[in-house]
Amino acid sequence: MPTYTSPKVEVRKSGIEGRGVFAKEKIFKGGIVFDFSKGNGKMISNSEMDKLCAEGRDYGIQIGEDLFFAATENSEMEAGDYLNHSCDANLGIRDSLKMIAMRDIEPGEETAFDYAMSETSDYKMDCKCGKPNCRGIITGEDWKRKDLQERYNGYFSDYVAKKISNTHE
Repeated sequence: MPTYTSPKVEVRKSGIEGRGVFAKEKIFKGGIVFDFSKGNGKMISNSEMDKLCAEGRDYGIQIGEDLFFAATENSEMEAGDYLNHSCDANLGIRDSLKMIAMRDIEPGEETAFDYAMSETSDYKMDCKCGKPNCRGIITGEDWKRKDLQERYNGYFSDYVAKKISNTHE
């Protein structure tokens, strides 16, 4: 069964990285843009995800300490696999695999989420979002930042929200 994809989005060339997902029409705050829980992909380990990333196939979302949901084959690729990172995200996460609008998103705007909302694995990447608040380097430690915890409160994946909660106990 394919991932639920809002009919209000489409994949096209992105200024952030390669291809991205853009709003074709207005998406209102709280609207579900993607629901990966109903989609193609497999549950894989960190080591399996590392292998995919080394091949340039980093189409996954971390949902546990050693667990990713990822497109492992080209036949599993869908529009949601082209979501890019932004330090000024307009999408957040509900549960572990639903991407929802954190604010109204205007037609023509690229939809993107901050990888700090789901990623705690050992990685580092150069950010290309170009936003005024760009962090420059994105890492698997960014979820620990107090400023991001405040900005994205209520929009972290269940996995990361639990890690944050455990650090405040």
